[in-house]
Amino acid sequence: MADRPILIAYDGSDNAAHAIDVAAELLGGGRAEVAHAWEPVASAAARAAVYAVAMDSSNAAVEAERERAAQVARRGIELAAAAGFDAGGAAIRGDGPLWQTLVERIDELQPRVVVMGTRGLTGLRSALAGSVSRNVTSHSNRPVLTVPLERT
Repeated sequence: MADRPILIAYDGSDNAAHAIDVAAELLGGGRAEVAHAWEPVASAAARAAVYAVAMDSSNAAVEAERERAAQVARRGIELAAAAGFDAGGAAIRGDGPLWQTLVERIDELQPRVVVMGTRGLTGLRSALAGSVSRNVTSHSNRPVLTVPLERT
């Protein structure tokens, strides 16, 4: 099992960055895949029966979301590498809840452990996603290290 990578779920939040640091401290580095799960806003809103009059679901809008997601993933990879991980990864587009996209990747990768923060999303995305960490923990067949918000 030691040859399996760690999967780090990274959403771009301060808590996700903190979870990377805690994982490095507890697990001592090693191979890691950073996964940033994303779903186009139009898809998430339609799935939740939330319709916005001015919602832009054009190819250009989805491409802009894809690029933002890729930037978030790259930042997570940079943070993981700076914390001592041999890190790679990507933004992973899903067509359902973010937790489901992550669980599907966990099922494929079978990492030795999944690392994620307990908070991150705000506003509409939070309402649509529910508790990603709770659902990943409930639906994953791998151990999940959830890191609470850092107290300052």
